[in-house]
Amino acid sequence: MRFQIALQLALLAALTSLGCGGSGPTLAPVTGKVLLDGKPLATGQVLTQPTAGRGANGSIQSDGTFTLSSGREPGAMVGTHQVAVVAYEGSGSTSPEAPQGKLLVPQRYTSTENSGLTIEVSSGENTPTLELTSAK
Repeated sequence: MRFQIALQLALLAALTSLGCGGSGPTLAPVTGKVLLDGKPLATGQVLTQPTAGRGANGSIQSDGTFTLSSGREPGAMVGTHQVAVVAYEGSGSTSPEAPQGKLLVPQRYTSTENSGLTIEVSSGENTPTLELTSAK
């Protein structure tokens, strides 16, 4: 009898843990472009923070394009995202520990709270253009 109860509890625990994995948040592909004063920004990072949930980021390529990923998963959560752009001269890294060159974008764009940049991610393909200006 005890063996049967223990077996049932083990089976119940195994079935419960299967349901905990879930499929996670809904992600959609995002491939966009960053322009500074109308010209492609050739380096840096795009960072996003949705209203709720996990943010996304992507490296800016030499032609100004970026593709967002959320952790190890490609894409960004569906919904509205505040956006930041960080780019330093002579460095492809945005790590605080890495030596940084001159900031290539105005300081206001380096914070999701202050940049004024947003993107709306919907299911399906998303191709936003982030237009930054040097003017204050």
